[in-house]
Amino acid sequence: MNKLNLRKYGIIVTLIIVAFLFQSCLVSRCQRPQIMGYIYDESTKTPIENCKVGESLTNAMGYFNLKEMRYSQFTFVGYEAPPLHVNETIYKEGYEKKSIDLHNPFGGGMRKGAVHKADTIYLKKKVVPVLN
Repeated sequence: MNKLNLRKYGIIVTLIIVAFLFQSCLVSRCQRPQIMGYIYDESTKTPIENCKVGESLTNAMGYFNLKEMRYSQFTFVGYEAPPLHVNETIYKEGYEKKSIDLHNPFGGGMRKGAVHKADTIYLKKKVVPVLN
């Protein structure tokens, strides 16, 4: 009877340990934090409407908001979060291209709801060569 109880407790403890390990194996990682800011013309200091920032367009006030992107990753307890590299292109016809570049060596471990405020980004107008 004593061996049977010991075997039951051993199985229960093993199941608890396995459940704990598998609970932390599937984690949510940050692919891109929420990015928000404004796009303005460098010379006139006015907002640029319909400027493409990543997959969104700016509004009449030059405001843009890129939603946070996440993915799930199978990992083990104690593993570090991967680095975060974000490069979002800013494009408007008649203006020079720019980009938003973010790098965080442990950024993949950012909590849900991470926000990056890009503030105001100024775009230069392209110089059009005049032919004589």
